[in-house]
Amino acid sequence: MRIYLAHPVSDYGTERQAATIDLLRSRGWQVENPDQPHHARAYKARGMQHFVEVVEDCDGLAFLRFPDRSIGAGVAKEIETALRRGLMVWDASSGQLESIGTMMPSPVLSVEETRAMLAARSNSTGGSE
Repeated sequence: MRIYLAHPVSDYGTERQAATIDLLRSRGWQVENPDQPHHARAYKARGMQHFVEVVEDCDGLAFLRFPDRSIGAGVAKEIETALRRGLMVWDASSGQLESIGTMMPSPVLSVEETRAMLAARSNSTGGSE
């Protein structure tokens, strides 16, 4: 069974990402991680539609929120896709898998708010995230 890990790009390559992947694998999932070169190339060519199609081909979705508990616009689009397909969706932000049921979680940031959050996180870490 394959699960998509929807998470902010500021978590790419971090311990938080690695711990979440380990958690999902410990539950028997094959993790589809968007933090891969082939996904970056496809995103550059096709935008978010690429990730929508990847989610549609998975059996479930786990997501990470920003530290303030908000959800970025791209992650929200991936969650919406999974819910529309009737997939199980879990919030993994706490280090555990918490089912969200069939309702869209909140708060969801706009694209502009997401970009501002990513810029702020990059500035606070010296660009290392």
